[in-house]
Amino acid sequence: MSTVGVDLGTSGVRAAAYDEQGQQIAVAVGKTSLQRPREGWIAVDAEAVLQSAESLLAAVVAAAADLGDPVRAIALSSQGEAVVPVDRRGRALSLAPVSMDARGEPAARAMSERFGARRVQQITGQPLNRMFSVYKIAAGDAAWRPPAAIAYRALSDFISIRWGAAPAIDWTLAARTGLFDVETAAWSAEMTAAAAVDAPWLTEVPFSECVPSGTPIGTVSAETAKRLGLPGGTALVAGAHDQAASFIGAGGSVGSVSTFALGSSDCLTVETAQRPAGIAGTGFATYRWQPGRWLTLAGTAAGGWTLDWYVDLIGADADALLSESSTEPPPVIVLPYLAGSGTLDNDPTGRGAVVGLTLDLSRAQLTRAFLEAAGYELGSIVNAFTAAGVPVGQVRAVGAGATNPITLGIRASAAGVPLTPAHGNASARGAALLAGAAIGLFDIDDLPSITLGATAHPDPDTVDWYVQQREAYRDLYRVLKPFNQRLEVQKGQSTHASPDARHDARRR
Repeated sequence: MSTVGVDLGTSGVRAAAYDEQGQQIAVAVGKTSLQRPREGWIAVDAEAVLQSAESLLAAVVAAAADLGDPVRAIALSSQGEAVVPVDRRGRALSLAPVSMDARGEPAARAMSERFGARRVQQITGQPLNRMFSVYKIAAGDAAWRPPAAIAYRALSDFISIRWGAAPAIDWTLAARTGLFDVETAAWSAEMTAAAAVDAPWLTEVPFSECVPSGTPIGTVSAETAKRLGLPGGTALVAGAHDQAASFIGAGGSVGSVSTFALGSSDCLTVETAQRPAGIAGTGFATYRWQPGRWLTLAGTAAGGWTLDWYVDLIGADADALLSESSTEPPPVIVLPYLAGSGTLDNDPTGRGAVVGLTLDLSRAQLTRAFLEAAGYELGSIVNAFTAAGVPVGQVRAVGAGATNPITLGIRASAAGVPLTPAHGNASARGAALLAGAAIGLFDIDDLPSITLGATAHPDPDTVDWYVQQREAYRDLYRVLKPFNQRLEVQKGQSTHASPDARHDARRR
């Protein structure tokens, strides 16, 4: 028998089937189209994601059956923060805002003034930031309010319910809404009441029931089984936030193995047996995925998107551009904060920057600088974890950015941290392993190992250079912060001006 993990990512959907040894036997991949209805708004069509997931799932189900490994359980891995209002039939009433969507900024600012960032983080385990679902819900129109909306769903439970599951969301994705109490593992009445000052409909429109990752939540309906070619009685299992799923799929473990995801976002995930004590007041986010198993996250919201933006701007083939990157460290630094700062500073006004441009700078050097940015941020995060007394251990790199040994080596050198690539689709694999554990196929405390590649070590000839560059990278954010804040104020003033006034200002 086999199990399937379906990864609902920001840039695409992936379904993968795994056998009883945890080896991938089939995979299907599709892209996701992001929509930008207004400046600062970035959202995905949940119904389109559902259709893509079904098409890809049907393909791997058929492939597994052909191999004599029929699918017995399914779990979903999902991007965080993306939620959607649904009607009584479970249909999406609006687009689902993704992590980078900025519409929640006013509500987040009001929450900070009313409730305080420390109290928010104490309850939710997440820093107070506009990325979290609750602030985007507060910005919603009539589609997000009763009587039209009868519930809010993350992408994972939006899909699993349509396939036949009970309304259930796992703890990790519940935490990413900004309304979940990570200590009691329940929806926070205190947070809901505080948010309802700006969005009173939050007290009337519920989320799904919260359960640990790996909890059985139903079986596929007869209609779904027939449509997708699934065996009757196929189990549906609560999956996890994509970063948690990647950690599980790549073999992460307390104190010895952490994961660094190089995808649309760059994120380091570390596990501890208790809630970390040294991260209060920081931008780190923490949640439990099972009792006594805590994951703490830190990264950059637009890490991979920043590299994609650069590739599109240059107008070159991505593989060719990255392969021609300089073999020597360039005298230029890129700050990859195109969607706000990294976790360490938790600053939504943060902006990207390229510093050190000269007429002599080559495209190959600039390309390497964009690759180094992820490494600089990782190095800063590892130092912050160490200072907080949280052991990181070996760092396994996962995601699309971990597949190229040359670019991985550049990032390892910039970070000052060895990076070991974990082959395959870690996020989908983590979901599939959770599904298998739920039906007794795997032991959740002794999951099958993943295939690892050769470790990329920091180049010993550039160690001193990169120590200085990491310091300059952190200094650069601090120097630019006042300038970025002024730009944000000016942007707000422009947004609130009349259309005629904005037109006149542009003419001037």
